[in-house]
Amino acid sequence: MIKKITLASVATMALLFIPAQAEGMKCQAGKCGAGMMEKSKAKSDCQGGNCSSNKKGKSCKKGMRGMGSPLLMPLPSAMRWIEEFKDNGKLALTAEQKTKLEAQHNKMMPEMMKLKGEIQALTKKIKKQCKKGVALTDIQGDVEKLAKLKTQTTMMKLTCLRGIKSTISKEQWKTLKELKGIGKGKMKKKMQEKKEMKCAAGKCGGNK
Repeated sequence: MIKKITLASVATMALLFIPAQAEGMKCQAGKCGAGMMEKSKAKSDCQGGNCSSNKKGKSCKKGMRGMGSPLLMPLPSAMRWIEEFKDNGKLALTAEQKTKLEAQHNKMMPEMMKLKGEIQALTKKIKKQCKKGVALTDIQGDVEKLAKLKTQTTMMKLTCLRGIKSTISKEQWKTLKELKGIGKGKMKKKMQEKKEMKCAAGKCGGNK
């Protein structure tokens, strides 16, 4: 018996055909096959801190990306910036400023690392519970605890940021961002680089 072709069956066939057609176009462009899948998986693994090395021998950095941020909102890692540029002549930190910033760093880092570890472990636990289909009522306590831990790390980060800004001048803060290529300083740096490239090609100033 010949089955009647319904709109639903036509739609189903279309859904099957469209991905196949798209894949065919990718193959024609040399973008399909195991290479793309491996590349995609490698990128995903590295973002989650799960890979150790690739064919070129390059290692990817393990981090918190795969577990989510330990903060409730994006905040600048100002203390890391300070550590990177503390001896930079443009930033020009005084001996007194360095002493204060170092003391703040030594006080904050152990606490922050402890909280990050707790957040990472609790996040893994919650994810495992979700995969196993544990009742949400049984997971809620851990979720609330995770929220409190993230609140603590966020407040600690905000306290650190305020401490840094109260130790260095507004001009030094501006210079620090420029050195790191953040915000307006980044745009200014890009514009300067663009101008230098034009000049190198003889297209700046009075030249046409």
